[in-house]
Amino acid sequence: MSNLFSKLLGFGKSGLWHQKVNEVVGIDFGTSSVKAVQLKKDKGRILLETYGEIALGPYNNLAVSQVSNLGSEKMSQLLADLFNEANITTRVGSLAIPLRSSLVNMMSLPDLAADKLEKIIPIEARKYIPVPISEVELDWWIIPKKIFNQAGEEHRRTVEVLVVAIHKDTIKQYEEIVKLAEFQPAFFEIETFSAIRAVFAGEMQAVVMLDIGAATSKLSIIDYGVVRQSHTIGKGSQDITLAISRSLGVDFAKAEEIKRRVGLVESVGLPSTATGEDAQIRNTVSTIVEYIFSEANKVISAYQNRERRVVTKVVIIGGGGLLKGLLDLAKTNFEATVVLGEAFAKVEYPAFLDKVLKETGPGFAVATGLALRHLEELG
Repeated sequence: MSNLFSKLLGFGKSGLWHQKVNEVVGIDFGTSSVKAVQLKKDKGRILLETYGEIALGPYNNLAVSQVSNLGSEKMSQLLADLFNEANITTRVGSLAIPLRSSLVNMMSLPDLAADKLEKIIPIEARKYIPVPISEVELDWWIIPKKIFNQAGEEHRRTVEVLVVAIHKDTIKQYEEIVKLAEFQPAFFEIETFSAIRAVFAGEMQAVVMLDIGAATSKLSIIDYGVVRQSHTIGKGSQDITLAISRSLGVDFAKAEEIKRRVGLVESVGLPSTATGEDAQIRNTVSTIVEYIFSEANKVISAYQNRERRVVTKVVIIGGGGLLKGLLDLAKTNFEATVVLGEAFAKVEYPAFLDKVLKETGPGFAVATGLALRHLEELG
């Protein structure tokens, strides 16, 4: 799927692709931080050169890890600071479009000739887009029949079309940010597809990617290697911090510190009969995490019943996936294999970084996937 959405998100005609570039950076604009990963291609190998993360909160007089909305000028300054702190040396790369600023939908249409489908798709897509079609950039991918032939659907009379739409204002803002930061964007890509590229390896079974971010959690169902469904859950890791803050009567920064230190306390050796503050924290954290898992299970169950497919694996990514004990709790909540996404599994790096990269990897899936696509397309 590396060339998917090249019409909508690629800038191939700009001349950038013809430059002699072997170092690229992928940039992931989150709601509480910005992450960047710089990769290099050398003799057929993909090497990790550097990576980094910087919080948005302090640029808006808020705490680290607090969700913040910055204007273009502050975002460009933040990007410049991230490049300096992470020692990023290239100004050529790609950017992720947040799922919250886009729409991804699967449509079933009559099995018609390609030229007729090209005319029908924009008309049908209007039914799924909650804003005027003139306000979005639209792209689509007609899924090859051979993908679904494996499911015994050779005689179906419909085709599946994956449709994406991004609000023009979002693209305009991103273009303004990179211009101010003197950064050359090769393409923009919806974050879901970037993350999938980093943490999956061509699975044909039905699998799930659960991205636990700061403001929300995003679930994507991938089946036969195609994104079949995307769903946003309205709670993320910041909700845990805010709940701890209210419960204990401490400020956000202190609550964030407690969350990172304690996590799901049973997983760090405290007995299930813990009392006092530890029990209070455990209950607060567990309630929100289990809500996220419950909502995810509803989506998974509905998909399995509708498509008669069994989800075999759940891959957890995002900064929220790093919470202590979350993986263990997830394994008891999903009827599937549950793992943390290894964002750096497809790149080479010094052996001494192995432990830290596996621990931080879930948060860097989007940025790594962007850089991987860029190097693939450079050849």
